[in-house]
Amino acid sequence: MKVLKKSLALIVAALMTLPFLSSCSAKQQEKDDSKIYAGSYEEKINAFYKDHQDTAAGAMVGVFDKDGVVFKGYYGYSDIANGTRVDENTVIDWGSTTKTLVWVSVMQLWEQGKIDLEKDVREYLPEGFLTNLRYEKPVRMIDLMNHRAGFQEYYVDMFLPANMEAYTLEEALKLDQPAQIFEPDTVTAYSNWGVALAGYIVERVSGESFTDYVHHHIFEPLDMKDTAIAPDLMDNPGVRQRRDKLMCYSGTTPVGNAFYLISLYPAGSCVSTLDDYIKYASCFVKDEFPLFENQETYDVMMSATSYYGDTDVVKNAHGFWALPHGNNTYGHGGNTQACSSYITFDPEKQIGCVVMTNQAGEEDFNGELFDSIYGRSVWMSYFEGEYAKGMYHPARTELEGPFKIMGTSYVDTGTLKDFLWTYNEKDGISKIEMPYGDYYLADTGTMIADCVLFYGWMLFLAIALVSLIVKGIRAIVRKVRKSTKKIMLGKTTGFIALIELLLGACGLGIVLSIAVWLPHTIYMWFYYIIGALTVILMALTLYGIFKFIKTPRKESSVIRKIYNIIALSGAVLTIVFVIYMQLWHW
Repeated sequence: MKVLKKSLALIVAALMTLPFLSSCSAKQQEKDDSKIYAGSYEEKINAFYKDHQDTAAGAMVGVFDKDGVVFKGYYGYSDIANGTRVDENTVIDWGSTTKTLVWVSVMQLWEQGKIDLEKDVREYLPEGFLTNLRYEKPVRMIDLMNHRAGFQEYYVDMFLPANMEAYTLEEALKLDQPAQIFEPDTVTAYSNWGVALAGYIVERVSGESFTDYVHHHIFEPLDMKDTAIAPDLMDNPGVRQRRDKLMCYSGTTPVGNAFYLISLYPAGSCVSTLDDYIKYASCFVKDEFPLFENQETYDVMMSATSYYGDTDVVKNAHGFWALPHGNNTYGHGGNTQACSSYITFDPEKQIGCVVMTNQAGEEDFNGELFDSIYGRSVWMSYFEGEYAKGMYHPARTELEGPFKIMGTSYVDTGTLKDFLWTYNEKDGISKIEMPYGDYYLADTGTMIADCVLFYGWMLFLAIALVSLIVKGIRAIVRKVRKSTKKIMLGKTTGFIALIELLLGACGLGIVLSIAVWLPHTIYMWFYYIIGALTVILMALTLYGIFKFIKTPRKESSVIRKIYNIIALSGAVLTIVFVIYMQLWHW
């Protein structure tokens, strides 16, 4: 049942990426109506939990300033069914907050003169390691930090079953190098793969595995004894044991412990207690940053490296995102398949807040709560101005390869303008800039092709299914009546319908395989099967067209001719769809 729920969730997520007009206005309206809680931090957070406890499973919250911990709160359950409450021994996933460990590591090595943030990253990698670069403009470390290296989204083996043997970081990065679909330093597109690449550079430069480096240079200096970061968490067996006992939830619906190996582990595999989370996060508000030799290094790290268009509103500071809470808040959020966490801090006021929850995609504690900590942001609104009309495409997408279908989503400006954004046409790209990623003006022809092909394919799949059912019934009737009458292209269109449905089944098999996080070595065979079926479908379609043209008009009824035209048209569209979406190969 748990597997089924995960499968259905991923199917829904996959369908949501297909051509549609999304709407996010309701969520922003909800934020506008959210309550700002008064009182001490303890009073604010306790009141917040009281108002949200019906939708909360477990949550841990810490507030700290330059002098230490101001407040820690443990709310709800680590296991609702057994009544086990969240406490100081509970461990929860950091998710993408782990990425900040990469950036701190990079800045440590920068401080030592071992990494130049402006150099081509290929200088730190084995010869010929990157096979996915298509632009002459080099990718720099600062581009990786700003998520502006131009790489498309990454799907292959992002999560793997917990009982599998984890890849090395080098193996994971080589497994499927995402296409570089934008010129470096032109478009912001959040990239797990790009962060993992930076983690690998830390390995190369330091001579240690990323796991060992982080333990030696971050965890141990901060006395973080209840933290693990290796994909299987076996760099700290005690943390792994506790993580296996954690129950996780979608809303308040249990999904088991939902622990998976993260192959690109520097991008999201850290797990710890709240105390250790605070030990790390509180570094960013102290008078002296304890992980650097010189305070100037911290000042450099927190200086802006990316802005919203031509404004003075900061988007990113060496990998740390400017956040829409208060007036000077930075940090990073994180989600795994089981947990949601957030590190936030204001380096000027020297105060911070962290949240850890055992709920996937939790947005109340990991969002709304921060307004009560820092106050409402003065820049969480859109900038008036002229912008190109049309549909926009998220830059965090996949435009090439077997997962291309996952990148066919579009939004209009009406659904974006309730959020912070700026519009510019730098580098010849019309784009709306938003936190964590940009949206670029979609090509109308491409958008129409995506919509026509996808929805047309779905329509013809339905027709193929009905056709096979009808053909089956007619075959039974003809056998009973012992009819020998030949039907024009009867068997050919029947085989066409069957192959179309088999192609649809293979597509569903891919989605289900990814939904339960099977390794690519299993579902990649679906792509090969799709390729073989498509070749057979091509042959049948060509034969059917030839026979249709050569058959005298009097030998079949008008209805039969119309049906054959529809069947052959569906076959042609299916072939075009498979080739266009690059589903025919791995």
